[in-house]
Amino acid sequence: MPKVREVMTEDVPQVDAGASVLEAAKLMNERKANGTIVLQEGKPIGMLTDRALLRRFMKLNKRPEEVTVKQVMAPLLKISADASVKDAAKKITENGVTRLGVFEKDKLVGWVTITDIARASSKQGIIDSLHRQNQGGTEDELLCPACNSGVMKKVVGSGGVILRWECPNCMHEE
Repeated sequence: MPKVREVMTEDVPQVDAGASVLEAAKLMNERKANGTIVLQEGKPIGMLTDRALLRRFMKLNKRPEEVTVKQVMAPLLKISADASVKDAAKKITENGVTRLGVFEKDKLVGWVTITDIARASSKQGIIDSLHRQNQGGTEDELLCPACNSGVMKKVVGSGGVILRWECPNCMHEE
């Protein structure tokens, strides 16, 4: 099982707690990010995500330049860079969040998101999943993980053994 440090995102946008929601939203748009770490006196104290903006900012019914990031930020849950990806997934699921701050001792080194964890899925895990979904003679439509538009087809060898899965659109193989 990989460690969090192997799958995390390191270059995470950061904004001061006193910045306006407008400033934070501009930063997130510039960086094409759906969140930012919130700092106070250089220390991480929370995070602002698109989800927090929808749930916390919108109900205030104020202009974005009138609200500080600290007023609408979400808590920053922490995990060690040396923790397993499985532990990160469990913590994300149990707490109903989309990401965790990754720390080495007291230093923020990045964050790990649901997407980072999904990318960490091994090729064998994908193959095992495809096999499980197609047992019992049912043909499920399985979206190609490479092009996201083709439906994976199984290539069967002698004796009915599945040799591989391939996408007819992009020719990706699993």
